[in-house]
Amino acid sequence: MVTIILSTALLYLIQLVLQSWLRRSAGDISERTNKAVHNLRESLPVFFTIAILSIYLEIEANTQLAAYWLLIRVIFALVYISGLSLKPAAEGSTYEPQPLRGLAWAISIFLLIKMGLNLI
Repeated sequence: MVTIILSTALLYLIQLVLQSWLRRSAGDISERTNKAVHNLRESLPVFFTIAILSIYLEIEANTQLAAYWLLIRVIFALVYISGLSLKPAAEGSTYEPQPLRGLAWAISIFLLIKMGLNLI
């Protein structure tokens, strides 16, 4: 679990560096990178709390779930930043749906919930 926690911190660091690097360039990719970093930042406290409690309480089942969570978060970032499966905004709207991103996000939330339930 410690390796997964450190890998998660590395993912966050990589996204921060990418965000800083892409800030100089204008366009959608810079905005998507900012949003991807913000989204990861929102889920990190929950993940780190559950991961540390899993170590303390010796919940081994959460190690595999945490690895899956990290993999899904990497996929989420790649899909979000690249704009993969981006659908055009509806007329009169600025929202551009991205179904693969939504699916990855939903899976990551499900994994966090499952990890949390394993603590009980």
